[in-house]
Amino acid sequence: MNKSGFKVEFRKTCLNCSAPITEKRFRTYCSKKCRNHVHNMKAMPGNTEWQRKNRAKKATYRKDKKKCIICGLWYVQVGSHIVQVHKMTAREYREMYDLPVKCGITAEEYKKRKGEVVFKNKTVENLKSGKKNWYSKDDPRAKKNTGWKGRNGSKGYVANEYYG
Repeated sequence: MNKSGFKVEFRKTCLNCSAPITEKRFRTYCSKKCRNHVHNMKAMPGNTEWQRKNRAKKATYRKDKKKCIICGLWYVQVGSHIVQVHKMTAREYREMYDLPVKCGITAEEYKKRKGEVVFKNKTVENLKSGKKNWYSKDDPRAKKNTGWKGRNGSKGYVANEYYG
């Protein structure tokens, strides 16, 4: 045991192929190839059902999450969930349920955290340097957003119910 109370195991044989571990930098597997093989097995087609159940367990209601209207589960980033699980874009999702374009499908707490990161790692400088390329409000080159059925927010789900 080390000072923190955790037991550190040094194996003499690889956990994957039982070959002897010869290099000092490896503790569990004999090579990167064996380690990657074991870790990639989790992504095999037979394991996708397990991953789905595990994801569903984590997707329970919390204040800092948004609800997916399709499956009723709660996520920090509903847009990512929609693309990965329901195989549609966030725009198609908004059109299907008549949600306004400005209606966010990312949790507020997550937006705040990401906003703080932008200032810490100086990514905001990219926005400032690109400002010369922005369109003004009356610029004819700016593409008009017309014809989208849910953009005014007059139809669809009550915002507080799903996007409190």
